[in-house]
Amino acid sequence: MQDSALHPQPREVPISELARVPGFDRLDKGELEQLEALTEKKRFAANTAIFFQDDPADALYILLSGSAKMFQTSEAGKDRILRILQPGNAFGDLAMIEGKNRFVSVQTLEACETLRLARKDLVAFANTHTWVLWTLLSTFAERIRRMNEDVLDLSFRDVPYRLLHALNDLVERHGQQGPDGCRISMQLSASDLASMIGSNTDTVGRLLDRYENDGLIKRSGANWIVPDPKSLTRTLEYTAQQGV
Repeated sequence: MQDSALHPQPREVPISELARVPGFDRLDKGELEQLEALTEKKRFAANTAIFFQDDPADALYILLSGSAKMFQTSEAGKDRILRILQPGNAFGDLAMIEGKNRFVSVQTLEACETLRLARKDLVAFANTHTWVLWTLLSTFAERIRRMNEDVLDLSFRDVPYRLLHALNDLVERHGQQGPDGCRISMQLSASDLASMIGSNTDTVGRLLDRYENDGLIKRSGANWIVPDPKSLTRTLEYTAQQGV
């Protein structure tokens, strides 16, 4: 008898879960229902790898709850965080469509729930719904273009701007308003932030201390709070104008 925990069974899920993912949101109700019947629900504890760089790209995932980090590891063993994933994000899709091994790793930052869609099932579905594949590819191409534009912009910026930009983006994507300000709803160390912006922990640590002394941010355990997000945005804009 197979262990259901190791071999979860496909399940039907509310249409809203799959429809909110860019690309899939363009499918009609019937197509969504067919795809949803092929998905399986998987849960991962905090600080658990969903997949590793160089693993076979045999499925795409959709994050339903929690958060995770997508990162690459260099030959020297240094990690670079490329993206913080939040509910509604699809990941693992590009390598899966390309049919090659994973070029990134994904690890949970907190307990997560995902939907998994196997490559063989998506390919079989796309063979009878050709336009669906083109719709998804168009969405992926748009996402890659935006990512390339962001990378190009940041590549010409110094570390202070890159760090402020990362904090501002985290507030916009993961901020939770509270009595003390906007809390970034995940645990991120100075090392994590350094990995996100391509710097070193010492430099980022000194900048975080400066921004905390200036009142832009403050530590709250393992989290960060931004007392006034508008002030952070103004500082980011000023830094951009100064070219630093």
